This record gives sequence, C-alpha cells and structure tokens, in this order.
Amino acid sequence: MRIVITSNYELGNETGSAKVAEDLAEKLSIKNKVLFICLGTKFNIYKKNKNLEIIEVTSINIKDIYVPIITPILMYQVFRKLDQFGPNVIHAQNSILVSSLTQMWAKLNKIPFIVTFHHIPTEPIKHLVPHLSKNILFNLVQEIYKNTSLKQFLKNSDLAIAQNELIYKSIRSIDKNIPIDTINNGVEIKKLNKIRPRENDGKINFVFLGSYSQRKNQLFLIKTFKSLPNIYNLNLYGSFKTGGIYLVKIQDLIKKYKLNNIFLYDFESDIKNVFQKNDYLLSASKKEAQSLVVIQSLASGKPVVGLSNETIDELINNSNGFTVKKSISPKKFAEQITNFISKNNYKSLSNQCLEDSKKFDIDLVLSKFEDCYKRLTESGS
Repeated sequence: MRIVITSNYELGNETGSAKVAEDLAEKLSIKNKVLFICLGTKFNIYKKNKNLEIIEVTSINIKDIYVPIITPILMYQVFRKLDQFGPNVIHAQNSILVSSLTQMWAKLNKIPFIVTFHHIPTEPIKHLVPHLSKNILFNLVQEIYKNTSLKQFLKNSDLAIAQNELIYKSIRSIDKNIPIDTINNGVEIKKLNKIRPRENDGKINFVFLGSYSQRKNQLFLIKTFKSLPNIYNLNLYGSFKTGGIYLVKIQDLIKKYKLNNIFLYDFESDIKNVFQKNDYLLSASKKEAQSLVVIQSLASGKPVVGLSNETIDELINNSNGFTVKKSISPKKFAEQITNFISKNNYKSLSNQCLEDSKKFDIDLVLSKFEDCYKRLTESGS
C-alpha cells in the first residue's frame, strides 16, 4: 500500500504523539510505501529509506515550538507531492495544521482519510493549559472549536481512531455517525521487555519523562520529594529547549528546598537506557489521553506510581503500581509512596507490568492499522 502519515511536530520532538507518528511511519515502511509529513525549519523532501519519504513543512519557531506557515505556495508544494505519491490512504495524527492540509487534498481526490486523536478531542484547552480549564472564556473557546472546526473536520473524515473508551465517547459526542475503531498506542515491547531490575545499591530511583510543563506537573513531584528520604532519587527528563519559565521554576524550587536527590536531564531518545537506570515511574501529570511513557514503563517492568489522570486510571492498579486522588497533598503522597515501597514485592509488581503491557505491542497495533487501511480502500470510501 501507499500510505501518508502526518505529524504536527518536528522530527525528534519529545511529545508522545510525535513519537507515535514517527514509529508508525517507520514500521509501516517495512512492507509499504510511506510518505511522512511533519514540521521543520524549511521545506524539505528526502528519503529516509527505500520505502519511507519525508516532507518537512516550512515552519516558524515561536518559543521553541514550530508552527507551520500555511501559504498558497506551501499548499501547492504539498499537494504536488501528494499527487506524485498517489496514496491509497492518509492517516493524520490530531486534527489541526498539517492534518487539515492533507484532509483538503484527500477530500478533493476522494482518498480515504483517517484521524487518530492523541488528546480528548472535546477538551483541547484542558489538555494544552489545564490550569485555565475553569476559565469561562477558555471554556467558551473550547466549545466553539468543538462545534465548528472539529465537527467539520470529523464530517470530512472517513474513520476516527480512539485509543480507549474515553476518547471514543468524546469523538461520538461530537459526531454521531463517523465510524470509530478503538486501537491503543503501541511501543517496542520486545526491546523494552528485555530490561531487567537494577542491582540493589541501597537507592530507589524514580523517573518521569515528559516536557517540562504545567500539565506534566513536575513541581508537585519536587514538593513530594521534600518529604521523602535521601535514599530515594528522582530523575526528570524533558526538553531543556522548550522548558522555558516552568523549567526555571523547577530549578528554583529544587534550590529552595536544598534537594540533592533530584536530577534534571535533557530529553533522552534512548528510552531503554532511561528505564534500565530506574526502578519506578512517578507521575503527577494532570491530563493524559493515553500516556506513552506509562505504557513504556509497564513494558520495561517498572511499576507506576501516580496521581489520578485518564491514563493512570485506565492502566494502573494495585498489582502493577498504585494511584491516588489528584487532590492529595505532596506530604501525604510521600507517606503513601514509602508505605507502598515497604509493603509490596517488587518482583511481583514488575512481572505484572510486563503482563499488562502485552496488548501494546507495536506489531499488534500495526496489524490493526493495516486492516483499517485495507478495509477503507477496498470499500471505496
């Protein structure tokens, strides 16, 4: 097949949806011809391998975030390449920017168009700026977007992909008719399953990977560590380039509390190496549709400890970690962490993590996507 995959991020971005899109394009190119459209500093087309071609769409850098410059010239360049490539199906990740551009081409050329949402589509403001979720103006903007732009986008799509029941219900509340398939995110299970528990060195290492941002809520983790013993270490990974003011706040709070057991690292693409050096994933993230890092932690055999959010509630239980209400205080959270560590058998937790990760095998996920593509192309959607 000839498949187009889109991403609204630049190559190598640390966000989970960017990683999912890149992995999907890479894996699909083993047996199919794939055109991957993403963002970059200038318009560029090149081959990554014999079956994978990449278009980087001209974008501008605003506070280290790329935003595409959608001009008539850019539209012509992208449309011309799509004409030359001749895809059987287009699979967009989320519903804005590059996704909308390719949807226009798909509609004009009667090519099946699929969208996967990596956030809860009815709650985009809560996903981007959760601290403003109670603001009346922002909620009004969210409602207008949902009932105009998003509704029209779904109307012009042939299939929507939901990772879980929560996203399914969100999509269905906007469009009563669009076909929806439920397919969870996928990770390299076979590679991550090979990770073994660390050798006992008297320390307990916690890790969290995610952009330094208010939604990821690393400040809460630092406040929690103020009440934890020094045998506990916290390793935070995120992008120094995009951390901005929030990263400065993190650094200032660590200095204020004089904590020498919290370490900040730049984004690390070698996930296997990161999990090999840690024992648990610790999360205080405020909102996650289906967090890739939680899935990666399970696949690595690393139990997950976290505040309640969509992903934690879906995937974490007493057999593979533990979860607490998001209203808990940092001090109380610290008490529950030490209690959890002292009372549970790590090997048992780790084994259950590996078991619970099986359905997220990227090869299984890939097979489901390919079935979707074939079904749509054969039905002439």
